[in-house]
Amino acid sequence: MSTGEPSPTSTRRTVAAVFLAGISVFLVLYETQGLLPAIRDAYGIDGPTASLTVSATNVAMACFLIPFSMLAPRIGHARQIGAGVIVAAILALILPFTPTPELLIVVRFLQGLAIASVPATAMAYLSLRLPPAALPGAIGVYIAGNTIGGLCSRLLTGLASEFLGWHGGLAFTAAVSLIFGLIVVWLLRHDLFSTARSRAVLDTDTTEPDQTTTDPALTEAADPDAVTAGDADEGAAGSAQPPRRAIPLRGGLWRVYLTGFLCMIVFGGSFTMLGTRLQQDPWRLSEGAVALFFLIYLVGTVVTTYYGRLATKYSRTWITLAGMVIALAGAGLTLVDSLVVIIIGMSLLTAGFFLGHTGASAAASAASPGVDSTRSAAIYLTVYYLGTSLGAWLSAVLFADFAWPGVVGMCATSLIAVLVLTLTGAPIGFRKRS
Repeated sequence: MSTGEPSPTSTRRTVAAVFLAGISVFLVLYETQGLLPAIRDAYGIDGPTASLTVSATNVAMACFLIPFSMLAPRIGHARQIGAGVIVAAILALILPFTPTPELLIVVRFLQGLAIASVPATAMAYLSLRLPPAALPGAIGVYIAGNTIGGLCSRLLTGLASEFLGWHGGLAFTAAVSLIFGLIVVWLLRHDLFSTARSRAVLDTDTTEPDQTTTDPALTEAADPDAVTAGDADEGAAGSAQPPRRAIPLRGGLWRVYLTGFLCMIVFGGSFTMLGTRLQQDPWRLSEGAVALFFLIYLVGTVVTTYYGRLATKYSRTWITLAGMVIALAGAGLTLVDSLVVIIIGMSLLTAGFFLGHTGASAAASAASPGVDSTRSAAIYLTVYYLGTSLGAWLSAVLFADFAWPGVVGMCATSLIAVLVLTLTGAPIGFRKRS
């Protein structure tokens, strides 16, 4: 009789597929971010308008994350992921041939729609296919894939643009994304071609609670104080779980959502205008040289990979507080007109951002009584990408009026808001494990 546990090979294939799917879609999500000066000059538009090529994609993601999270159980999580990576790559191939800035922004919006199908589904797919003990690590690997994709989106596009022009840079990134997308489809082939009915039955069987294997730390991740003594007694007696709300806000989840929103204003805004700053006086760096600065993203890969270890020793509250302080210090350092100091500052800002984002993402995705974790994860990602959109546009406006200090002021305001939000909701988060 089957235990319901996936085989090691199946687990590795699932994690690898979601990891590569994150790389594939994030390769094309931020591909215009490092090319804003070139796009602005090519179409004769201003900085805030050029920044819409970043914001439009993220707005589309925010709008369609929840609808896609609701659609996935009907059509199959694997099918949605596979379709998303392929369509996003095909639209990326069209992007270099758009003749007007308006059409460029429209295609970027459609890209965001296709990309949304992956983050709306990926963490839920992992939770359906993996044993509870493997889930935190798998989520960290998935977010690391997003980070690598985001890094390569700017890096590959910028370096290719140095030799092929910005049109060629976009085409090169699109081709790489398509290759990864095809690999994802191959890894998911067993789920892609099974019937919708068998998928639904398997999903139901996989998500049945197993009292002997569930990790208590995971069930407390979204809100360790949400399960009262009364709840525990009722659970032991076999009582029904509390009703699930259409918009999960139970146990202070709204604080988790707002944390992601504010963090992404900082991260999206600072990196959107970093290239523009470095291509001005006193440095006037080329697109290829600016692209190398996005290697700072590797700091995020390290942080997300090791976050699980930190979470076993410290609460999410303390990790988030430390992250915001680190990010504030980093933002302040970027005011110094030195490339070395700017690199150090952006590295600290990146590390602090990922400390806050990874914890909030896991808290929104974790199981909790009376909370639909799939829906709460989708809501978190919705406000998260709205933060990206607002940060990209607002940083461009502030940069036009106040130069880089205006961007730093925006970052500092958002980071202080997260500090206040975290301190006033300290009980929320991972508890220290014995």
